[in-house]
Amino acid sequence: MIVVTGGAGFIGSNLVHGLNEHGRDDILVVDNLEDGRKFLNIRDAKIADYIDQDEFLDWLVENGDDAVDAVFHLGACSDTTEW
Repeated sequence: MIVVTGGAGFIGSNLVHGLNEHGRDDILVVDNLEDGRKFLNIRDAKIADYIDQDEFLDWLVENGDDAVDAVFHLGACSDTTEW
C-alpha cells in the first residue's frame, strides 16, 4: 500500500494520478475533505481507500506499518489565512 497524505490536494492528486499511470492503485489517500471541492481532484483516481487525516494514526495502529510500502507526505495547510 502506498500512502499519500494530502492526496486530494493539487500536488497530491497529481501524484496519485501519476501512480495510476504506472499501474499502481493500491493507494491510501489521507486528507481532509471538509471542503468538498478537493474531492473533485481524486474523483477519477483509482485508489484503494480514502481516510480522514484525523483517523490515519488509528488506521496505522490497526493495520501496522507492515501494510505500508511507501509514504508520500504532501499534507499541509496551504491556506495562509488559517490559524
